[in-house]
Amino acid sequence: MSNSRDENDLNQLSDIYDTLRADAREIIHDLQGGVTMWREAAGANIAVAGFVIVLMLTTVTFGPVGTEGLILRLAYLAVAIASIYYAVIGFKKYSQLRRKYSGLFAKAKKLE
Repeated sequence: MSNSRDENDLNQLSDIYDTLRADAREIIHDLQGGVTMWREAAGANIAVAGFVIVLMLTTVTFGPVGTEGLILRLAYLAVAIASIYYAVIGFKKYSQLRRKYSGLFAKAKKLE
């Protein structure tokens, strides 16, 4: 029973390797795009945080006062902090993936 399962697993792995071999350039290109997307998403989060901080500062000068103004500014602050948090996570993930796949990307670049 185990031998049949091992043979089935081996056949499935062989099919996967055949697909990887046939589409290697496209797969590497897609992988590079996915890694780069982490950096771009983190940068977008930084932009959102900056925009929200500007909004927050604008409401200090021109916005509502009292409890309503405080709640609005705290909401802006929460969004800015969340955006910065996710930006840090995104840049960290980008760095990890870039380091993990740098050898593969270098080899693929030599083939171009």
